[in-house]
Amino acid sequence: MENSAIKRVNMLILLQPDLEKAVQFYEDLGLKKKFHLKEKWAEFDLDGISIGLCPVDPEKLTEKGIDPSTGFRTGIVLEVDDLRALCSQRAESMTFLGEPVEAVHGLMVSFRDPGGNIMDLYQPTPEKLREFVKKSAQKEQEEQGPCCCDK
Repeated sequence: MENSAIKRVNMLILLQPDLEKAVQFYEDLGLKKKFHLKEKWAEFDLDGISIGLCPVDPEKLTEKGIDPSTGFRTGIVLEVDDLRALCSQRAESMTFLGEPVEAVHGLMVSFRDPGGNIMDLYQPTPEKLREFVKKSAQKEQEEQGPCCCDK
């Protein structure tokens, strides 16, 4: 397999108007929570596939002409080893919706398949994600102040 080929489904992303309610829902279903950044993102594991819960503001969607009562697009994220190589190799045969973007968790780019479905390609950078989660947890703990046990 060439290193720019799709390896697996890495993640399903579900948009959530009420992130905290959604976290509780998926916990109640028995999914294993990987981490939860209050009001920013939550991630669960389902047999090696991540389910990401992404908060959305229904008012902002309405302003963009999207009716939140009809549901949301589910994001399908396909993992690759070398995203830039795949984009270069497939520049003529795939419709990319922009250039790869570097986020804290890896490189991503959206593409449209021949049927018009929009999905994402993703090259993870787990070391960057671990550092981000660690810093976010430390920041949250600092904002909450010392525990009663710390006195």
